[in-house]
Amino acid sequence: MDEPVTDTRERIIATAQALFGRFGLRKTTLDEIIRRANIAKGTFYKYFSNKEVLFMEVVARESATMTTLIRQAVREAPTPQDRITAYLKTRVRTVAELANLYEVTREAVSDYWPRCEGIRKSHLLEEQRIVQSVLEDGVSAGTFDIPAPELTASAVVIAARGLESSWMLEANLLEIEEGADILLEVLFKGILRR
Repeated sequence: MDEPVTDTRERIIATAQALFGRFGLRKTTLDEIIRRANIAKGTFYKYFSNKEVLFMEVVARESATMTTLIRQAVREAPTPQDRITAYLKTRVRTVAELANLYEVTREAVSDYWPRCEGIRKSHLLEEQRIVQSVLEDGVSAGTFDIPAPELTASAVVIAARGLESSWMLEANLLEIEEGADILLEVLFKGILRR
């Protein structure tokens, strides 16, 4: 009996995700993906036109996973301040887990960034909407005093993205977690002496 289409496609994606995360796009060969997924070359081409298209699918999935994890963490947090903390902490942890979404920058920005820019831009806009909603709820609840939640949300997401960039270059998760704590401290308490 033939394997359902989605199972074969999913097996290819899962295999590629593991290989890309370990070796990167350049060092992962199509033959290795095919061998480890235990499929014929023709089967691969039934689902994907080439390795780069498969990589884009993996990156898109990891982006969607990150958004889902952030939404869930934010939804489960009881207060607006806890929701912002949950957003940032979840983002930091997820960055380390979703290797392929960030392998683009580690491997070669100029080679892969243009192909991933649409995925990343869409993800960052969704992230900004999540943060903006939390900030607006916090303003309504009297927790936050923010005159422009949309601009503040953009600044928070850009700052979080900056932490991500430092992790990608230095590969030190401890530093990004400390950076997240400092960002939260500045966000909630400010930098002015009181």
